[in-house]
Amino acid sequence: MDLTPKQRILLLSLTTDWQTPIQISGRLPKEWGTLSCIKQTLKELVREGWVQANPVMFGLFRLTTEGMSIKEIELGEN
Repeated sequence: MDLTPKQRILLLSLTTDWQTPIQISGRLPKEWGTLSCIKQTLKELVREGWVQANPVMFGLFRLTTEGMSIKEIELGEN
């Protein structure tokens, strides 16, 4: 799996709890990017199957089981 630097940082900041992009941005470095950049990266991770968008409450995201596995692998590589 080849994660971009932004995808990697965002994936590592996510949890299995539902979060809004604003909540997620609070866990990212200040120089990471804008809210629209966060949303775009979330969409990319959703397409990969590593992040789930809440089907009932629009604008909430969390890691999937696959996403947790990728996160553990990424943390192990550091």
